[in-house]
Amino acid sequence: MRVVVLDDEPFFRHLLVRALDAQAGIDVVGDYATAADLLDALSETRPDAAVLDLVLEPGQALDGPGGGLAAGLDIRRVLPGCGIVLLSNHAGASVLARLPECDSGGWAYLLKRRTDDVAELVHALQLTIAGETMIDPEILAEVDAPATITSLLSPQDSRVLMLLVGGASNIAIANQLGVTTKSVEHSITAILSTMEIDASDAASNARVTAAIAGIRLLGQTS
Repeated sequence: MRVVVLDDEPFFRHLLVRALDAQAGIDVVGDYATAADLLDALSETRPDAAVLDLVLEPGQALDGPGGGLAAGLDIRRVLPGCGIVLLSNHAGASVLARLPECDSGGWAYLLKRRTDDVAELVHALQLTIAGETMIDPEILAEVDAPATITSLLSPQDSRVLMLLVGGASNIAIANQLGVTTKSVEHSITAILSTMEIDASDAASNARVTAAIAGIRLLGQTS
């Protein structure tokens, strides 16, 4: 897995690069302090995934120019399959809801402190490369499923959706809720049906589609 890192804090960036480089199967092919430098080198580095600091300057808007979200969108225009992991100290669930619907798969949003456990970051990188989208489970643990979700879905389906948003696999969801994986699959089908999302397209991933829908609902309340 070829990875690039963007963060304006040299000490944190270098620690992150060392931690990732020490993981089997990961090669950090570039680290940068500015989005412009990262983008200038993109044709040479050709990463499979990027770890991007969300806010690179004081007072910068979460989706402002020069920040991680804008840089991620620029990367995806050049490398559509590149996974994007955003890092921030901002504990909001609305960041990924700002993504355009046509480019919502393959993104993750983690709190910076979660990188102390590099396995969590590697997991997020793997999910994004697989086209999945997630919000840090630590953020979701502090957020009750909002009325926009609980008013639409049964209690179990609401819990399944929140776990999907947190990047949990069907097996992990089944184990956490004490149900079968078949039950989880039925919940995902019910979620898509209730939200009037067409999952008949063989090219789409029902889990990803449901998670993105959940992220957009969370974004309406945060």
